Amino acid sequence: MSAQPVTTSVRPEVDGEDLAEILRVGPFARAFRAAIAARGLGLERIQDRLHQHGIKLSIATLSYWQSGLRHPERAESLRALKLIEGILELPAGSLSSLLRSSTRRASRGMSGGVAEPWPERPEIAELLSDIPTTPDTSLRRLHQRDRVTIGPDGLIRSTICSQVMRAERDGVDRSLFLFGCQGHAGHDLPLVTNLRNCELGHVSSNPDHGLIGGEFVFERPLRKGETVRIEYQVHNPPESADKRHRTESFSRCFLHTVPVYLVELCFDERALPRRCQQFKGRLSDENPRITRNLELGIANTVWSVGRNFGPGYFGIHWDSELAQDEGEDSVVDWSSHWSCNVV
Repeated sequence: MSAQPVTTSVRPEVDGEDLAEILRVGPFARAFRAAIAARGLGLERIQDRLHQHGIKLSIATLSYWQSGLRHPERAESLRALKLIEGILELPAGSLSSLLRSSTRRASRGMSGGVAEPWPERPEIAELLSDIPTTPDTSLRRLHQRDRVTIGPDGLIRSTICSQVMRAERDGVDRSLFLFGCQGHAGHDLPLVTNLRNCELGHVSSNPDHGLIGGEFVFERPLRKGETVRIEYQVHNPPESADKRHRTESFSRCFLHTVPVYLVELCFDERALPRRCQQFKGRLSDENPRITRNLELGIANTVWSVGRNFGPGYFGIHWDSELAQDEGEDSVVDWSSHWSCNVV
């Protein structure tokens, strides 16, 4: 008896078309718009109803679903969709059945491509498997800057990152990020705050391996050829750093060539390094190689610029203690000292 009202409620018409027929033929975005119009509910009302069930979903996400720019893919989004079907008095599965399984497979396939440089680290592919990475492949990085602050204990405290990107097609509305730090494995992970021109979308983490990944959602979808500049700050909780794995390197991994990359390290005067060196390497290199020594400035900062660099790693390694037998061609111990951002 309880299913009867749901079955008969699909009969309303939308612009002269039967809602039941729209739900049958789709596509998803059209059916979602039609169902909302038939019930006369605004996105804010739907959002409120979802909140009552413990699901937080932004108005922007609901709007993207309506426009077809994005489909529900994550587990929480699919759970929200089931609730929305009830909120709109639709038969169970009427909207979710319109989702193309190929969309999710494509997203997972692309995330596998992002994780391809680390075949020995399946946890990266697992982390990204629930994050759609297709939009990120339609962005070209034009400029990247990382400003890293080193605390009095010699550990990375925070990183301010800024990116300038250009859309290679219409409708691109988000970019991907991946941050890893072995010194935080098994502890609280870094926090992403102070965002400009974007907001956090879906975020996944793997505390056991010190990994956090997710997406930055732009203020609006970009047109082809448009540029966007985003900024964010990554905070490393001081109480969670494992001093047994001191992170004395910072680098960014580029999957494609970037015209300009600037990395700057700012040291606390109580933890000045004995030596700073630039290093870089190919994606296939197990241990990127030191390329040159860097001079520490008066303000206790050091920086390096990469031009038309990538694919590969580019970063700075510092020594709190200078070993006697190390030469300029020494290799960074990538297995024990690393802090990497991926673009």
